Amino acid sequence: MKIGFFTDNYLPHIDGVTISVETCAQALEARGHEVYIIAPRYPHYKDKRKNVHRLLSVKLPKSTGARIALQIPEKSLLDILAIDFDIIHGHPWGGGVTFLGLELARLKNIPYIATYHSIFEHYVHYVFYGKVITPKMANFLTKVVGNMCDYMIAPTERVKNALISYGITKPIHILPTGVALENYEDVEKGFLRRKLKLPRNKKILLSIARLGKEKSVDFVIQSFKYIHEKDPNTLLVLVGDGYEKENLKQLTKELGLEKSVYFCGIIQHRYIPRVYADADIFVFASQTETQGLVITEALASGLPVVAVADEAFNGVVLNKKNGFLVKKDPEEFAKKVNMILIDKVLYKKFSDEARNSIKKFSIEKTAFYLEKLYEQLLKEKEEAPGRRLHRVNIRQLRRFVVQARTQLMNYLEL
Repeated sequence: MKIGFFTDNYLPHIDGVTISVETCAQALEARGHEVYIIAPRYPHYKDKRKNVHRLLSVKLPKSTGARIALQIPEKSLLDILAIDFDIIHGHPWGGGVTFLGLELARLKNIPYIATYHSIFEHYVHYVFYGKVITPKMANFLTKVVGNMCDYMIAPTERVKNALISYGITKPIHILPTGVALENYEDVEKGFLRRKLKLPRNKKILLSIARLGKEKSVDFVIQSFKYIHEKDPNTLLVLVGDGYEKENLKQLTKELGLEKSVYFCGIIQHRYIPRVYADADIFVFASQTETQGLVITEALASGLPVVAVADEAFNGVVLNKKNGFLVKKDPEEFAKKVNMILIDKVLYKKFSDEARNSIKKFSIEKTAFYLEKLYEQLLKEKEEAPGRRLHRVNIRQLRRFVVQARTQLMNYLEL
């Protein structure tokens, strides 16, 4: 099959969507398919893989480098229009590239499937600082566009339920993002300790997340204060970047932790398995995840996980088996981390179970199920070639456009 991955998040920008797109593309190509990746263009970045087509783009405000693609007539856009796709798969949602994929699928009368990677009502502050699109508007737009798709993929039951609550009536299939498990096995240690010049006798607590408010990295730092008081031999390493970085650094100073908390910045994903290899425990506090890919990677690396309890982690973090899910209380969170650090038997139990529990999330399984889903959609298309368009409430859609335009104009006048 010729598969078009239309994504608004891709290299060199690193996040869960980028990783999902790249690993899924590689796994599908390993199964004999041609995967074309359509993404925003980044200045001075050259792709190392074939079949990547870039569109002109502008930087997204209040982000760590993400860009918005523009559908301006140019050679790249004409090249994309000429590709004879069998199926188009949109990642993640609602940007210029995924909308282009949807319109192209409708134009060519081929199946369009979309993966809802993020619950966007939690992320509207990244679009013109939250002054144009409100959470309610994001949910309405999700409903309108979702019902134009032939099929939707949700990483977890939680996301599927959210989509249904928005009013999406199209079929929704639950398919977690897979991990290339072999990349996290028998990894050489020492990369992170050398990079940050960390003493060998120090225990490393690792968290990988964008440094934005929705990721609750401040809670991790506050919890680390109690962890460090109990065990001064611990360090906290934060991998990621974001607009909250300076505020978080200030918090570490206020708590007297500036010598024990390391802000590592963004690390290329090819080195991430070596980052996990040096860590002792993975800690995570976000409650806005659809799946939490970094948790899956940490478990694949054999790390016990302590995370704030959230529906997105059900079936991934197995409480008291491969880690702990705790309420959002810094002292309780710290207590569980210290418990694992102190009890070597418990640590080994959690570490062994981490690797065993994650086998069901292999990228090979994800690619297999995607392939079967694509084949099903193509078969349905052959049997019913006429495209039935979803009826949109034009009055509601017009109200949405007017509201967004008004808020955008108000923002631009600030």
